[in-house]
This record gives sequence, structure tokens and C-alpha cells, in this order.
Amino acid sequence: MAWLIEKLGLPGDLDTVNTQALIETALGTVQRDGVDKLIAYLAGSDYYRAPASTRFHGNYAGALAEHSLNVTALLLQKNEQLSLGIPQESCLLAGLCHDLCKVNFYTVDYRNQKVYAPNGLKSDQKGRFDWQTVPVFVIEDTFPCGHGEKSVIMLQNFMRLTQEEILMIRWHMGPFSSPNDYDFSNAVDFKPEIVALFTADMEASALFEETRR
Repeated sequence: MAWLIEKLGLPGDLDTVNTQALIETALGTVQRDGVDKLIAYLAGSDYYRAPASTRFHGNYAGALAEHSLNVTALLLQKNEQLSLGIPQESCLLAGLCHDLCKVNFYTVDYRNQKVYAPNGLKSDQKGRFDWQTVPVFVIEDTFPCGHGEKSVIMLQNFMRLTQEEILMIRWHMGPFSSPNDYDFSNAVDFKPEIVALFTADMEASALFEETRR
């Protein structure tokens, strides 16, 4: 993340800049009609409080924004180091908004969970435990319109996107986005830059983000 702060010339450092301030400052560098409304929408939604998933990477409050920042930093690095030529604002919009479909997508429910302790009232092969009711995130999709496609639709409510941005966001899940693997291959043949966001997304979730049990 320090690389992203330095790259964009943003004020502060990792110890003083919070996630929301960093994202809002980064989006504020985008010179496009509607970006101010996008920033306001994100602030008024659960974008900064939502998890990135319910069971896998980032399954905790605030992880959606953290994941989006991680993906953006990796995408900007790839763009520079590999000389991909993707406009910086396209990297910012695609990276920070590729999972816009997860905004207002999760809600909190409760489940019973085993909490192991020496003085627990029950026992199993792992030891003594008590049952405890804990909050968990669950999906509540009020606009079932796909994943990448949904993010594109939501982002286009605020601004016009380039063809490259649309395809990068639409295909950020790579071959997992379609039951037909050739669909992704065809998209990559048309816009190879798609691969940069796909791999940044995979790397962020697999290498830098935790799953909490």
C-alpha cells in the first residue's frame, strides 16, 4: 500500500492514512464527470464496512475496501513495470470498483459456534467447549445481476466507462466468470489488459489477505 501512496503522491503514510481517506483521495484524481457522485455514494453505502466475502479472503468488516486497495496497488504496479499503457484513471476505477457488486450485498446473521475452553460444559474429540452465538456475514442479494457485469452496471450509473474499463471489470474473475472458458479467452484476445486485473485480484486475495475463522 505504501507504493500506492507514493505513486499517486498522496499525503500521509500507512500509519496516518485510513482506508476511506486513501480511496477518496485516489478517486479524486480521476478527471471524469460523475466521480464526485461515486465518491459520495461509496461514503453513504457500506463499501468501507462490508466484508470481501462470507467464508474466504476478507470475511470481516472493512475488508471490501482493503481488498479493493490491494488490487489497485497491484494493478498500478503491473501497468508500470510491464509497460501495459493502461491509463492511470482506468486502473483506479477498475481496481477500486471491480467489486462494486458487493456493496449493500451482505447482512449480519447469527450462528452457534464451538468455543473451546478447559472448563467447557461439553466435549468432543478436540476437547471441552461451550456453544456461543456469534455474528456472521451472509449474502442478501437484492439485485441479482451477476458479478462483474453487476459492477459495470453500477459504476455506469455514475459515469461513462471506456471499453477497456468495462471488459476489465466484467472479466476480473477470469475464466471463473463464465461456464464457457472460451468466453474469457476471446475477451483476452480482444483486450489483453483484462489479465492484469484478473491476476491482481487473485494475487491480492491469495497472497495478502486473511480468512478469519
